[in-house]
Amino acid sequence: MARLFEETEIILSGEKRRYYRLYDTTFVVGMPVMVLINGSGCQDFSIRLASFFSHYSFPLNVYYLEKPYVLKDADGRVCSHAFYRMDYLEKRIADTLAFIDEEPVLSELPKHSVALLGFSEGGTVAVQVASQSHKIGWLATAGSGGGMSQSEEFLLFAEKGIPPYSQPYSKDILLKEYAAIQRYPNSLEKVFFGHPYRYWSSYLFFNPLEIYAKLTIPILSAMGELDDCVPVESGRVLQKYFLEHRNKHFTYIEYPGANHRLEINEQQYVHDFMQQFCALVNKKCHAFKTYEGK
Repeated sequence: MARLFEETEIILSGEKRRYYRLYDTTFVVGMPVMVLINGSGCQDFSIRLASFFSHYSFPLNVYYLEKPYVLKDADGRVCSHAFYRMDYLEKRIADTLAFIDEEPVLSELPKHSVALLGFSEGGTVAVQVASQSHKIGWLATAGSGGGMSQSEEFLLFAEKGIPPYSQPYSKDILLKEYAAIQRYPNSLEKVFFGHPYRYWSSYLFFNPLEIYAKLTIPILSAMGELDDCVPVESGRVLQKYFLEHRNKHFTYIEYPGANHRLEINEQQYVHDFMQQFCALVNKKCHAFKTYEGK
């Protein structure tokens, strides 16, 4: 078996975009195709794509659409104005939906044949794409919470004394910043936590739980217990909702002591998460390990 990595171009909304396919030559037609959505920033994620599947034991066929104006090999330290102009939630949702509908292979796939995988910010994008595309049959998110809005998550971090939300920021400062973002929602000049207000106005006040509640497809959500970007309480709120609605096919995994990347020291739980996702899309749910939330 050989695992191949290909780069291709596609025109979306009149603009040329890069996308990637990582797949095994033994991939069986009819098995779920995956679409991955990465997190925030302008780093060239394609460099890291293969590492996420280095321990993936099932035949693989995954597609990844790069964000607009991300340079090849970019380390993400400095993003261009052109990137920031296109970096907001509605744009990422529209691009992903268009990619699934227009990419030659994906466009021919039938209903419920695509497995959607979202990391961090990508989870917020993924849940909305899953609610709007009939092709999505499975959803998995990692490090993206899900039960609270981002504005609520930041305030919770401030209350728990976690920097920078508690210092140099505070609950009062955050609330004033929220009001300013709502007053200038389209500003690219005003900046908060390294992103323009345009970005924050699209993500900050979105309540993902309302969208999750409408989904009927199998869902897997994973959080690190010590995530310092998204409070684990957000994942637990999502877990609580689905515990109260057991007719839904939902699995929550909380990795003890793990951070936002699902890591703790030398242990990389992301590989375990991918195996659980693998079990989900291949209808082998009995293979799930159990990590009890506290």
